[in-house]
Amino acid sequence: MKILHVLSDRSARGGVPTFALDVISALHERDVGQFVVCRPYDDFLRPLLDAGIPFETFDFNKWNKWFQKRVVGRRILRRIKSYAPSVVHCWKPQAAHWTPAGSGVPVLGWLGAYMDMKHYAKCDYWSGCSHDLVDYIGRESGYPDRVFLGHTFGTLQQDTPVSREEFGIPQGMPVILLLARMRQCKGVDTLLRAAARLNAFLLLAGEGEEMENCQKLARELGLESRVCFAGWRNDRSALLDIADVLAVPSRREPFGTVMAEAWHKGVPVVATKAEGPRQYIRHGVNGMLSEIDDVAGLAKNLRSVLEDGALRDRLVVGGTSIYETSFSKEVVMDSLLETYEEIIRRGVIKNQ
Repeated sequence: MKILHVLSDRSARGGVPTFALDVISALHERDVGQFVVCRPYDDFLRPLLDAGIPFETFDFNKWNKWFQKRVVGRRILRRIKSYAPSVVHCWKPQAAHWTPAGSGVPVLGWLGAYMDMKHYAKCDYWSGCSHDLVDYIGRESGYPDRVFLGHTFGTLQQDTPVSREEFGIPQGMPVILLLARMRQCKGVDTLLRAAARLNAFLLLAGEGEEMENCQKLARELGLESRVCFAGWRNDRSALLDIADVLAVPSRREPFGTVMAEAWHKGVPVVATKAEGPRQYIRHGVNGMLSEIDDVAGLAKNLRSVLEDGALRDRLVVGGTSIYETSFSKEVVMDSLLETYEEIIRRGVIKNQ
């Protein structure tokens, strides 16, 4: 089995490239042959170089999309012909859109969000990161029999430990952790308003276009001494080690791999009823759920987890259970390899 991965994100700092790299690394551990076609971002290429995984980089200019698409498409086709993979695995819509049809190799398009399926028209098969997303792809494509469930996994490598002191966290104060891009859809403003009602410290790891607005809101709420905007961090495991609870206050969240990572690390999850969390969190069993944009409800759930030891223990047990059955690296990678094997068995769809 040989897999050709195609990635198109403009940055390695995001959920999809992070998970793609996790998958590529996990496949490498299982001695699966791989070649990666991606943009030239150092954060992504360095682990490939360290592991000895071959790759080719390309770029994309907004001012001439048609020309660049033709160039990139031809380069991908040449790489498919020279590498002769068993499956081409496209991550996100641009990668699927640029990958040329007619290569003679089955193409799998992975979706981590509810995307317009026209971008995935050249794919023979699709994979969605949640049960609801799988149903959506089946309806929109008209081919539910060609859609696979592709959960992300929460298993994390152990990082170099960090201390609470380096983030300015006062002694004895509980820590609410956010691992997310600073975007409107992530509901960081809701979390800040909820935190203003609590005696807790906010550790916000992420970057994005809403950073300045979030920092301004934190000042307006008088949270300067109880919040740290840590920027983009790769040491998610180390941050979870010093957290008392993980907050997922999103307005839109197709799944949220950070939930699976928290379950792996034994950290309780408090989330909103966005698409992903409401599918997998059972309120009071493996996490807590509030309505989207419900500041009071989010604050109440966070307070309950921070102050009720029995509830906290119950959530940790429930989180560990769903992690072990659905979101461990072993379970997810076994499923992905079965997906690859089924795609190889079925081959290219002739009626595209």
